[in-house]
Amino acid sequence: MHELLQLWVQKNRVFYEVLPYEVVIEEAHGSPEETRRLIQAGFDVDVHGLSNKAEVELPPPGDYALGYAELKKIADPVAQHAGESSIEVIPYPSSVFSEAGENFQSEAVIRIRISHHRGLDQPAGPPEQQALKELERQLKDQGLRRR
Repeated sequence: MHELLQLWVQKNRVFYEVLPYEVVIEEAHGSPEETRRLIQAGFDVDVHGLSNKAEVELPPPGDYALGYAELKKIADPVAQHAGESSIEVIPYPSSVFSEAGENFQSEAVIRIRISHHRGLDQPAGPPEQQALKELERQLKDQGLRRR
């Protein structure tokens, strides 16, 4: 395990969760037969870090930047071998989240999105599932736990 990442994970009690990445497809837009479909186009892996304080505050910029950089180091090699899938790391450095399941402690989130290039109307398939499996393996190898 990379030492800086290990310290970051421990200090911020980092964990992740996997959510569907869904897009809305509108067909026959503007006509009486207009319909909308929801397609799961991939996965969002949200990496959460908890504040050690009970008050709402932004994570220290240095801590957040370190977490982002370390997650990029994990995600980029997975993306290189992901074939049809794309993987992007999406920061939210100026946002603080609060979750009831964590006693309303402040959380910082970095999202890793796994999607594809086949067109938005195509659902996620085996390439995205394989990329998710490999990304999760890498995260667990680095000490992150799944919620």
